[in-house]
Amino acid sequence: MWAQSTGGPRRFGTAVFSLAALVVVSAVPAAFAEGPPPAVDPASSGRSPHAYVVGREGQVQVVDTVGGKVLATASTGGRTTGAAVAPDGRLVYVVNGWTGVISAIDSATGAVVDRLSTGIQLAQAVMTPDGARLYVTGASDGGVIAVVDPRKFHLTALIRVGGQVQGITISPDGRLLYVAGSQDGTVTVVDARTLTRQAVIEVGGMPQHLAVSPDGRTVYASVLHLGREPRATLAVIDAQAREVVGSVEVGRGAGAVAVTPDGTRVYVALTRQRAVAVVDAATRALLRTLPYDARGLSNAPGDRRIFLATGSSTTVLDGSDDAELATFELEEVVLPGITGTATEFEATMVAFAPDSAQRGN
Repeated sequence: MWAQSTGGPRRFGTAVFSLAALVVVSAVPAAFAEGPPPAVDPASSGRSPHAYVVGREGQVQVVDTVGGKVLATASTGGRTTGAAVAPDGRLVYVVNGWTGVISAIDSATGAVVDRLSTGIQLAQAVMTPDGARLYVTGASDGGVIAVVDPRKFHLTALIRVGGQVQGITISPDGRLLYVAGSQDGTVTVVDARTLTRQAVIEVGGMPQHLAVSPDGRTVYASVLHLGREPRATLAVIDAQAREVVGSVEVGRGAGAVAVTPDGTRVYVALTRQRAVAVVDAATRALLRTLPYDARGLSNAPGDRRIFLATGSSTTVLDGSDDAELATFELEEVVLPGITGTATEFEATMVAFAPDSAQRGN
């Protein structure tokens, strides 16, 4: 068992939970129960009591976001590239990208309840706030968005959006999709209702991951720049003007992006640097780099806690000051046909249910 070090303050120290400890410890960790209450009250700061931590080889662990207890585990049996969660949190959609399969998981039992084979290589996914549509980026004669009806769980449309698309996100009201074209250096804006392209924004480099500010006014893209000295930037896009208004040098490795509920801070996973960049949204300046080997990161709507996928654990930061709130140890997993024995879980992303209260009218 281990805990990450942090460049920010540790408000309560690091709460580490082993599988054995979870058998006897209540849902609230002892570090919180014996000391002052958590600085981020989950009842008021976030609408999702569960984090859905996804492993590289298709496993999912449903984690209590307060105590860190693993509530359910699942295995989809395929390499994972993306994930999305239904608004009520009952189903998790895991994208087994290399095989072109989307697996639907019951979050309470961990059972795989359905699979959808698209026949194309897939990448990342996003769910509409009302749960009516699931959008998944993919490659088929260029870049496409696969539109899935989650209720009937079938493919309803393919939208062509450019070359080798990767990241995808949706506006808070569910009306606009933003898609990163890593091959042509663009971000495409798509009307989520009519499935028509509205604009193509030139950002340069190779955009990878996207996030929208809570007010919907700004889109952030992590961008990879190749060359003798590969680097990463955070592109800042004005969503109304549909143009790039800034760029921040963040380090090496353009990973997942998350924005705090007040829109003041942006977090970027620096996957080639084994670190996390913290950017001031107002000044568009790099505030600091935190020494966490985060393969992915995310936060629930309205929740300033930032959840990092740190390999065999999930590290939780306070997005107001980067203080480390807790490190939740994840359960070991068995990889059939590889070792036959339990091995450390390799978390690569954290997903949350969308905020159904923000759905469009």
